[in-house]
Amino acid sequence: MKKTRIAVVMGGRTAEHEISLASGAMVCANLDRRRYLVKPVVISRDGRWRAPRGYPAAAPRAAAGLRYGAAGDAITRLVRDRVDCVFIAMHGPYGEDGTIQGLLEMLDIPYTGSDVCASALAMDKIKAKEIYRAHGIPTPAFCVIEARDWRTRRVEIVRGVGRRVGFPCFLKPARLGSSVGVRRCRSADEFARRASSSFRYGDRLLAEKLVDGIELTCAVLDTPGGRPPIALPPTEIFPRDRAYFDYSAKYTPGMSVEITPARIGAAMTARVQRLALRAHAALGCSGMSRTDMIVRGRTPAVLETNTIPGMTRTSLLPQAARAAGLDFPRLLDRVIAVAIEGHRRRRRHARAR
Repeated sequence: MKKTRIAVVMGGRTAEHEISLASGAMVCANLDRRRYLVKPVVISRDGRWRAPRGYPAAAPRAAAGLRYGAAGDAITRLVRDRVDCVFIAMHGPYGEDGTIQGLLEMLDIPYTGSDVCASALAMDKIKAKEIYRAHGIPTPAFCVIEARDWRTRRVEIVRGVGRRVGFPCFLKPARLGSSVGVRRCRSADEFARRASSSFRYGDRLLAEKLVDGIELTCAVLDTPGGRPPIALPPTEIFPRDRAYFDYSAKYTPGMSVEITPARIGAAMTARVQRLALRAHAALGCSGMSRTDMIVRGRTPAVLETNTIPGMTRTSLLPQAARAAGLDFPRLLDRVIAVAIEGHRRRRRHARAR
């Protein structure tokens, strides 16, 4: 059987660099070598690339001894080595926001996950919330803080956050994932202090109403053959010694308790799964997504949707897939099959224009 040539792209110019490397290594290690040839591609924190020639047997470690070089050289290698599909294991800016997706579209190389538009929309927490609202998907109250306004109208903005969202509240960078830069602000004074430092992550911040309840996440997988996507069993999340599911709780083994399936009963499980499917469709996601929610009483609300969920040892999508009877190698098979099918479909549409 002819093997499918896969390049796993990881790293990148982002605060989520290390998480991405862990995801990429896990993907490389779990791709079935009977079905795939694997090329690990690593992007440094300053945007340089390294990629081995061909498809080495020891794929997870194959790029470790190589020097970083110009992006163009590595991209040329992808083309010359006739990569069949790029598995994107990059989280955050440049990987999850439509940037690398656009590059691969220009190169006419299939890639996993959502397309340029859906990736960009889901990555922007503000745009995603606006889309949720437009589609009637419940989401906590929020307001937007712009850096240019913060410099001159700080007092007025903090008062507005207090009226529209209230304290305590969450403060989030608009275009980062993995809980990077997320802060829980207990008072107006704390909000003002944290906002001033949080603008280092970008020019737009999101203030979101704090909703106490059960924290859940629900993954969605597209289905090969063009059949409807499916929602996996939701996961219930309890940080052990944190007030919320922050960066440390998310990526440090043992820092949180994750229960799949969530202990919320059949009716609420079905409701949460429907919301995850609605969010996936509203944003135009494809391949896979994972939507985070909070349930207070009998009311679930959507927080955000991730188009490239983590693939580390502690990540939630692989846990949910296992609960649905899908082990990690088969999960990767499915994501890749959907990616290659989607690329063929887009090609047909392009020829028809």
